[in-house]
This record gives sequence, C-alpha cells and structure tokens, in this order.
Amino acid sequence: SSQAIEVFIGFLFGFGNMFGFVSIGSRNVATLQSHSNTSVNKICREYGHSTMRYTARNMMRCKSVLYCCGDSGDGKSVNSVADGSSRAESEALFLTQAVPGDELVRTISANGQVACKVVKASGLVSGSCSLFRTSPVASAALGRALVCTLLLSTGKKDRETVNIEFRCSGPIKSIVAIANGLGEARGYVGDPKVVLPPNADGKLDVGKAVGKGILAVIRNHPFWKQPYTGLVAISSGEVAEDIAQYLADSEQTPSALGAGVYVNRSGLVEVAGGYLVELLPGCEESTIELVERNIAELGMTPTQLFQAGFSAEEIVEKLMRDLNPMALTTSAPRYKCTCAIDRVKRTIALIKLDE
Repeated sequence: SSQAIEVFIGFLFGFGNMFGFVSIGSRNVATLQSHSNTSVNKICREYGHSTMRYTARNMMRCKSVLYCCGDSGDGKSVNSVADGSSRAESEALFLTQAVPGDELVRTISANGQVACKVVKASGLVSGSCSLFRTSPVASAALGRALVCTLLLSTGKKDRETVNIEFRCSGPIKSIVAIANGLGEARGYVGDPKVVLPPNADGKLDVGKAVGKGILAVIRNHPFWKQPYTGLVAISSGEVAEDIAQYLADSEQTPSALGAGVYVNRSGLVEVAGGYLVELLPGCEESTIELVERNIAELGMTPTQLFQAGFSAEEIVEKLMRDLNPMALTTSAPRYKCTCAIDRVKRTIALIKLDE
C-alpha cells in the first residue's frame, strides 16, 4: 500500500459554535448540500480525491466541508538534508541555516480586511524527521504540526511563541511543535518509531497514532505575565483538523486553513506546506465572497500546488486575487532548537546526588 499521504484541512467563516473544514459555496444548509454534491465532489473527482463528510453547525451562516485526500508517489525526497553528505555534517548544517527552497510569504489586503500566509516547509519538515529518524506515520504527524504552528506564529512579535501540544492516548504518545514570529520552529513526537498498518483507505493512519486526548495551544512572550493557553479535546487525531477546531472554538477566528505533508513510497517527506487566510475585523460581505471564490478555485491541495511547481508567492497571489494585496513579506522558515549543554548542566545540578 502507498505510504504517500496528504491531508488538506481547512475551515472558513465559522462563528461561535460553528466550525467547518474547507468552506465552498453559499451561506445556507441547502446550498451547502448542493455544493458538497457538485463543486467539492467535482474537485475531488478531478484530482482523484474522496469527499469524506460535511457538517453544518450554524443554520445562519453555515457551509463547511471536510475532505481528506491521498495520493501515491515513489520519487526520492528532494529536500532530504542527508543527500550528498554524511548524516552528521548534514544535520549540523540543517541546525544552523534554513533549507534552500523553503519560504514563508505573507501579506494583507489594501483595505485591511484579509490577511494571508503561505508556507513551504518541505526542507524543514524533512530535516526534522531526519533528526528524529521518524517512521512514515510519525513524519506525517510531526510535519502537519510544524506547518500549522508556523502558520499560526507568522506575523507575531519576534519573541512571541506558539506552542502546539497533542497530549494523546495513541501509540505516538505526544506531538509538540513550537514556532516564533521569526519563523523559527522545532518539534518532536513521543514515539518517533511508531508503526501502524494503513487505514481503511490504504493511507498512513495518523488518527490512530494520535488517538484521543487534549490539544493545548499555548501563546507566550517573555514580557507577558503569564501565557495564554487554549484547550480542546482531540476530535480526529489528524492534527490539522484538530487545530482547525481549536481556532473555531477557542479563538473564534474566521479563517481558512490548509496544511499537508506528502510522504513518498520510500518513507521520506517530499513536500510539506500550507496556507492560512484570516478575515480581519470589519470584513465586508463582498470581501468574504472573493475569498470564498479564490479558495474554491484553487482546485488543488497545498502540497499538490507545490508539486505542480507553484511557489508560495504564486499561491498567495491566487488566494488574494482581486483583493488588492499589499507588498509581500518573504522569509525563510528554519529549524532552531534552543537546547544547550549549559542548560542541561544546570538542570542536572538541581538533582540530588543519589538520584
């Protein structure tokens, strides 16, 4: 069975007790059902995906669809930090600089109503998985968490951090990803060697690896008196879907989130990336309609767009078409760990000698 996997999860324009995943179409349940049977299914058939389900939680403004898509590939990783040099040398290089090709682009519409972020983090995710020698299913889980964390933290104050923690009951035990406003990220999973049979669709079973538990999203800054922590129950274990649920339930942010990781037949991360479109206060109905249209017309998931040769900047242009975006801000996300031997020594110094 194929080890290639991608999950494209998003939610758009939900308020209060409504959350959804990839909004396409009009603003009522009848047209939601119509679009789920036409537009979304048409996209799924065209690109070989399958519509999983759709849910309506708000009768006034609801249109929400969730679909998971899988594909197969047998190419070698184009971003593996171990290519062309010894593993130790490659890892040392990976820890000191961004991987060429990774990019993080963000912008805002001229009217101040829409913010858009797109990240391509294939090298960062591939390198992170190489550091921890993760299994394919652990690579998919860790990669999704890193991509989502980068999207949530981008644009924040430089030293502000976003920490995503899956405290779960599944065999992967836990997933932790941390990123700051500079695009520096790191993460790990509790059991990087977890191996599970494919799910019913023949794909990597991240949901079973995670299981149930609590998702904690912690925002912090050195100058804050205390961090802000939001908690939600893990609903699916597919990582991105749970983060989308958190945004809708805890932050009540009208947003569209897409994230994906593609693991090839060799078990290597080949492509990883995603996007986040946020509606800002005062957003007009006409602007909402343009955003909905742009997302619906993408036609491909984030990793498929990157595989097709689109850059992060080009994806931003697609998402912000007719929204008059301002100048793009571009940076290179990178892996950065704050661990140091001195910190380890100080920690050990606190332990009693007989321990």
